[in-house]
Amino acid sequence: MVLALIFSLFLQFYLQEQVETQKHLLTEKDRLTAELMVSLAKQEKLGQSGEIQFSQGFLTYQRLTGSSVSTNNAVSTDSEIQDSFEIHLSDGKVFQME
Repeated sequence: MVLALIFSLFLQFYLQEQVETQKHLLTEKDRLTAELMVSLAKQEKLGQSGEIQFSQGFLTYQRLTGSSVSTNNAVSTDSEIQDSFEIHLSDGKVFQME
């Protein structure tokens, strides 16, 4: 009886660890997919704002320039451009990247 209890505790711990590892891997896959979508979008000539469709979801972007760009609590110069991306994956997850 005690041996069965110990075995079930080890099994429960092992299975919980497997589930957590799988969740972590799926989250990492989604994040890498979002980063790849941003990387592919940056290779295109982007306008001020728009949307790009992918098989894994879609990406919306907005180009921020001049006084609308703020870094390290200081407003940047007019020549600096920053892109803001929002990635919507087909499984419902949303990522935001700059």
